[in-house]
Amino acid sequence: MTFDQCQAVLARIRHRQGTDHPLVRVATSGVIVHGRLARTDTDRPPRINFRSPYGLLVLEQPGLVPGPLTFVQIATIPDDGLQELPSNEEADGISFSYTKR
Repeated sequence: MTFDQCQAVLARIRHRQGTDHPLVRVATSGVIVHGRLARTDTDRPPRINFRSPYGLLVLEQPGLVPGPLTFVQIATIPDDGLQELPSNEEADGISFSYTKR
């Protein structure tokens, strides 16, 4: 994923959640990380290469007392690896909900 692709996905998620710091789910290198987006950092402020994959997502654990920060390099995120955290997932784990069909 490039930094610009990441920013486009984040813009949609921010709009849906109505916040600059949305809850996201990031799949990277066989690991899934959940958290609140604290910030995004690019390789350098005046972006020369708009297709550059270099940059970081900084995630924090949501809650009253934020836990340690998790740094995810954008270059390691596949194109479909950044998603909005579904509302039925909690900060300390995943709760499953079942629906009748």
